[in-house]
Amino acid sequence: MLSNAYQNIVIQKPKLIFTLLFLVLLSFGYFSKDFKLDASSDTLLLENDPDLNYLREVTKRYGSKDFLVLTYTPEKEIINDDTIINILNLRHDIQNLSWVHNVITILDIPLLSSSDEPLIERLKSYKTLNHKDIDKKRGFEEIINSPVFKEFVISEDGKTTGIIVNLKSNEKLREFIEKKDYFYNKSITESLNPKEKKNYSKFLNDFEIYKDSLKKQNHENILEIRNIIKNHQSFAKIHLGGIPMIADDM
Repeated sequence: MLSNAYQNIVIQKPKLIFTLLFLVLLSFGYFSKDFKLDASSDTLLLENDPDLNYLREVTKRYGSKDFLVLTYTPEKEIINDDTIINILNLRHDIQNLSWVHNVITILDIPLLSSSDEPLIERLKSYKTLNHKDIDKKRGFEEIINSPVFKEFVISEDGKTTGIIVNLKSNEKLREFIEKKDYFYNKSITESLNPKEKKNYSKFLNDFEIYKDSLKKQNHENILEIRNIIKNHQSFAKIHLGGIPMIADDM
């Protein structure tokens, strides 16, 4: 019976079927402009997820920041003076962005084995790869052989270094999330009264509006840092990564 229906409808009327499929695809394309993908932890994880709750508790206690990652592969050696100057300029340009908290590069790593000073003096006033009194080759060898920094800020072959861009904390977003959790948890353990349900509904609407504004701001931020990267591409191959960038691309 099904085979007969398939024969009579699909095989014998291909033009009709293709027309219907085209209309369906056309409608999908039209309504896709209203499609929104929220790549935040609130939507990627289940409500009241124990791991998410634990993460938020740790973050609330010890603090945490969103961050971007840049991989930096210079044309010359990393310890070359031109490369160091460009990393300093890149760090300066990114640090001047209003939404950036700080920038950490290979030039910020403390060196403890690259000086002949007493250990106490080295701990009191540590030097970095950019310090004028540091033997750059010796300092670079310390970093690339360090169990802490190897493959963290420097690749195993020593040709690529990482740059961490910590973003400023968003207290307003944190307050929104805490309030959302409060309403949700109360709705699970207790029943919300009519007034609370109304407030919760209004809050969710306000939260969506705020998240939309955050997406637009994040997009502008990513464009800003990409423009800075373009200005430094003549010295190195630079690639941008991180959750904020992924969320913007999605």
